[in-house]
Amino acid sequence: MSVFLAPKGIIDDIQAKLSRAWWAGKEKGRYWTMIPWKTLCKPKAMGGLGIRDVRLFNMALLGRQVWRLINNTDSLCFKVLSSKYFPDGNIFKAKKVDKASFTWSSIAKAAEMLKEGFGWQVGNGEKINIWADNWGMEGLNGDVIK
Repeated sequence: MSVFLAPKGIIDDIQAKLSRAWWAGKEKGRYWTMIPWKTLCKPKAMGGLGIRDVRLFNMALLGRQVWRLINNTDSLCFKVLSSKYFPDGNIFKAKKVDKASFTWSSIAKAAEMLKEGFGWQVGNGEKINIWADNWGMEGLNGDVIK
């Protein structure tokens, strides 16, 4: 799950097995849900039991791969992926490829999700595109903050 985006059906099966294991009683096929599953998935500090949402956990693991590609530009993985998918070295501005590998497609989806929450620190300003980059003036859903 840290390299591939798991298909929705697989995620649903894992989630169903987790909920069955949690709610199963002594009798086979009988489940008694006292608390909604979404409540159980909340962090303990927010009144839940801290059970991980498998879809979000999968995206978090893929996000870690994106983070590694951003920070470890000397790695073999970065060199191989950047040569084919983002030759300018910016993972957020990857070029479209007809037959991309499943690994790259998964990492690109995570990068797309992460890009919405990223903003720039100006620094020396060499790599900032003022027209295309997120300057932190928008919410996560793209609405302008007033």
